[in-house]
Amino acid sequence: MNTAASLRVLGWAMAGFALLSGTAAAQDRVWRHGIIEAKSDAGFQVMATRAGFAQKLGLDLKYSYMQNDVIMLRAMLAGELDSYEGTPGPALVAGSRNAGIKIIGCHWQAVVHSVFARSEFKGPQDMKGAIMAISSPNAAPDMIARSWLTQNSIPLGEVKFATLGGDPDRYKAIASGVALATVISIEFSVFGQKDGIKLIARGSDVMPNYQRLCTITTDRLIATRREDIIRFLAAQMQGYRHALANRDEELRITREITGIKPEDKRPEFIFAEASNPKTGIDPMMPIHLDKLAWLQDQLIAAGNLTQRYDLGPVVNTELREEALKRAGMQN
Repeated sequence: MNTAASLRVLGWAMAGFALLSGTAAAQDRVWRHGIIEAKSDAGFQVMATRAGFAQKLGLDLKYSYMQNDVIMLRAMLAGELDSYEGTPGPALVAGSRNAGIKIIGCHWQAVVHSVFARSEFKGPQDMKGAIMAISSPNAAPDMIARSWLTQNSIPLGEVKFATLGGDPDRYKAIASGVALATVISIEFSVFGQKDGIKLIARGSDVMPNYQRLCTITTDRLIATRREDIIRFLAAQMQGYRHALANRDEELRITREITGIKPEDKRPEFIFAEASNPKTGIDPMMPIHLDKLAWLQDQLIAAGNLTQRYDLGPVVNTELREEALKRAGMQN
């Protein structure tokens, strides 16, 4: 083989090696993120990949839909997820048991889950001996339900809590008379009246400092995959900012994922909620320690926690600061 031919073969070999190495590197940067079952905000959930931000940062971001944040927390602790987004309540409960987790950012600033009941419901006293449908113990609907009952002086022991699936399942449970009340997304107020279901209390009024969605990961991954976490957070931040600035695109993706028909205006309703600067999505994903401390007190009052503990070990703010720089969103 002459010199020119040898160089060509060497070049092909090096190119092939580079291709294989690049593929391996991409595979090494897979990030598995848990999200709640798709509803009327589905476009916000996946915009980091749909708009290409994760890919540009060299991350293969994969989403897993799950029924509630308690299930996602368990999956993450079992190594089936790298992170998840959910209400911070279960994370605070797990943190009290030294679960080795961290809250690394919070993008949706107020809960949208709210208390609904059948039309015959006249007041909180009706809940004595009645069924309150929840998703899982310690998940957001359970916490909001317990707080609402406690605020209205209804002994928790006199209410029958029933685990009845996701929001659509719990909606059907009260529509069919299986339960008297439940906690589901505020979006169901768009058509609840026609099914004899009424809004009793907004979750953001029951628990005004309860942030709807925070992102949680593990101490182990912070120690071993810090760079990937920063890339992931940066992509999420860019995705939320893009979704808020591109309403039609977000609504289109939401309908594509969920199958919600054009005449059903829940996606528009939730987009308006998300766009509210005080209670909706903040792409900078701030972590408010005062709100987490407030939530801890609510969890104690509702019987989910027994006593206060130092919240410092369950929060990491450094990763968010680095991600803001990568996303070009630093103050």
